[in-house]
Amino acid sequence: MKLTLISLRMLAVLAGIVMMQPVLSAPLTPDDPAASALKRCEPGPQADCSGADLRFAQLAGKDLTGANFSGANLSRADLRRANLVGANFTGATLVATRLDQSYLAGSIFVDADLTAASMDSVRMSRSDFSGATLRGTDISGSWAIACKFVGTRFIDVDAQETKFSRSTFDGASVHGTRIRFALWDGVYFGSCRGCPVDW
Repeated sequence: MKLTLISLRMLAVLAGIVMMQPVLSAPLTPDDPAASALKRCEPGPQADCSGADLRFAQLAGKDLTGANFSGANLSRADLRRANLVGANFTGATLVATRLDQSYLAGSIFVDADLTAASMDSVRMSRSDFSGATLRGTDISGSWAIACKFVGTRFIDVDAQETKFSRSTFDGASVHGTRIRFALWDGVYFGSCRGCPVDW
């Protein structure tokens, strides 16, 4: 009898514990309507990928004309040879992103972080890099025509053989940047610190 009472009490206690266990919700999937918009972005022309998590995204050669990547994280994404004409990267994170041979005419990189990004042989025209950070960035062999580098931070950048034409560097800071064979045609340095004003 004592064993039976003890067994019944134990069962009651165990039942109470089971009833108190929280109901775990099913994990979100990328297709779940409750999933964050960061996971649902489909990069393409005019796409709204603002704030999206696109780390390691494979977008090489894609047409991303006019896409909005403001505030997005594109660290280590592959954007080589992509058409980024008119794309908006304001405040975006592009750490170690590959942008080699991409087209950036009219693109916006205001306050973007391009640390260790690879931008070899990029074609830029009227692109805006105001307030952006280029640290250890490779822009060698690129064309920068009528671009804005106002307040841009160039730290240990490889700008060898880069052609800067009619671009503005007012308020920019340049430290440790390699500029061998770079061309500065009609460039406005203004209050730039470290720019080759006597080039």
